Amino acid sequence: MNQMIASRGRFSRRTLIASTVATAAVGWHLVPVQAQNDPEVNDVLAAASLRLAEVESLHFTLEVEGETYIEESGTIRLESAEGDLARPDKVAVEFQVSLLSAATVSIRMITVGEASWTTDLITGNWGEAPPEFGYNPTIIYDNQNGLGPVMGKLDEPRIDGTEEVDDREAYHVVGTATQEVIAPVTAYTMTGEKVGVELWIDIETSDLLRIKLVEPESDEKEDPATWVMDLSAFDEQVTIEPPE
Repeated sequence: MNQMIASRGRFSRRTLIASTVATAAVGWHLVPVQAQNDPEVNDVLAAASLRLAEVESLHFTLEVEGETYIEESGTIRLESAEGDLARPDKVAVEFQVSLLSAATVSIRMITVGEASWTTDLITGNWGEAPPEFGYNPTIIYDNQNGLGPVMGKLDEPRIDGTEEVDDREAYHVVGTATQEVIAPVTAYTMTGEKVGVELWIDIETSDLLRIKLVEPESDEKEDPATWVMDLSAFDEQVTIEPPE
């Protein structure tokens, strides 16, 4: 990410305004899950949702297998992405995409507020993002349709033991979610009524470290998609500016 207009330092966590915290915590009964030997899955999810609502910035990587097209014509297929997010509405990201199932190229995108810019596939020059370019990672932070609300809308979630993610011990939570819940997070590319969801949540901090989404097999897609997103660098200061 050093080629993007983004830089990192460290700042202390700031408390979000009460309405943001309330939005994330509606319907949850919070307990200190890290102190429990046999925690309830809803408590683990609630703590992770609230923690994500407090995070001011993060780094993410995304790996995609299967069919995920990020514009309406179905010619740009998303393969991976890496970037930084800063509240409330800033993102700097680099996508790896394949064109017409052939060459793999990079597209960089910066979003500041309602303005977005992408690099041209041929020249690499910056320009306003085309309206058909459909995926904006700021949805991760969205208090209505982002990852926090997804954690509160899982069907039949359960804790499937613990695992290490980047040397951090994490609860492995398994469940499913409806297409309506998952669609906004995946730019409405995933279909199917039972999308598989796996979460890895830090036992000590309640940070969401990894999320895996598995599109069910169907007649609509020859190659259903699987997304794996890793989150890190929580609350490290990120400066994201419009391209020059």
